[in-house]
Amino acid sequence: MRKVTLQMIADQVGVSKALVSKALSNDPAVNNGTREEIWKTAHEMGYSFDKLRKSSVYAKTGNIAVLMPEAYLSDIEYWGKIIRGIDRELQSHDFSMILSGVDISVDPQEGLPSSINEQKVDGALLLGHMPESYVKALDAKGMSCVLVDSNIQNGKHDHILANNYLGACDATNRLLQAGHRSLAFVGDMETAWSFRERDRGFEDTVREHNKGSLEQVSVTWVRGLGVSGRGNYTNAEFVEKLRLAITEEKVTGFFCANDMLAIEVLRQLSNWGYRCPEQASVIGFDDLSLAEFMIPKLTTIRVPKEDIGSRAVRAVLDRIKHPDTVSELIQLETELIERDTVMSLQ
Repeated sequence: MRKVTLQMIADQVGVSKALVSKALSNDPAVNNGTREEIWKTAHEMGYSFDKLRKSSVYAKTGNIAVLMPEAYLSDIEYWGKIIRGIDRELQSHDFSMILSGVDISVDPQEGLPSSINEQKVDGALLLGHMPESYVKALDAKGMSCVLVDSNIQNGKHDHILANNYLGACDATNRLLQAGHRSLAFVGDMETAWSFRERDRGFEDTVREHNKGSLEQVSVTWVRGLGVSGRGNYTNAEFVEKLRLAITEEKVTGFFCANDMLAIEVLRQLSNWGYRCPEQASVIGFDDLSLAEFMIPKLTTIRVPKEDIGSRAVRAVLDRIKHPDTVSELIQLETELIERDTVMSLQ
């Protein structure tokens, strides 16, 4: 492989070799825009300058902290893929990840990892149900942080997540197009912002249908399942709520707030002798690997998990460089994945 030289970088950018040398040495005489362009070009051409880059005015350590409730560490199906996206994107920018599972039941003074307290990182990504008290603690330390599929809605921090609302609209429309006129939303929507958005999409889609159709759709809610900082949970009331939905409400189409909830619905229905999709259609959300290997295979909404992680990294690096810019809410597109758990009634 041909060795990349300073002159080759200079020719590519259209500046002098001397200016390239100054930029890669982090000379303050080089303006930020030119220095960024030279660094980017040098990186793309394969020129090694990690130590110099990490000494820049905005990246002192070359590390980014990833904080998540410790219960998430066992969830490789969802959070593991987001973390993989984070790690890959950080590597492409010559940064490293310091991952910490946090006991969210304790105060931030006790729960924050040493990577934060000892200033070993340049910024932080907070995943899922991290309490807002931790965000405030990072703010107090002057730490740039970005929320990732978070339960926090403060508008003060960049937030990266899937477009849960439109994904839910797609799922509900699929059930309506299949002729289902008695629907249920499965999940405790108050337990997560993503669940609330999925419920909102479900309700709005049914409402719009009922405005313009003589075939009115009835809806019910099956409570007792949800998510928290300790992972998915199932309460005792769920089984009875589901039984009433299928026997008394005559629900034929179930939209579940995530795939794990959909799997539990399918398990219970099977125990009672109901066949899917012949007697009940079910749609999940997230597109976990399990969805494709079930029998029947689960129709679901695909969340771009690795892309969420990748986009979050770009957001936190931008925030480190430009701390005073307006915060952004970035919602990534979802996709309906057709498999075997929805059947047309028409």
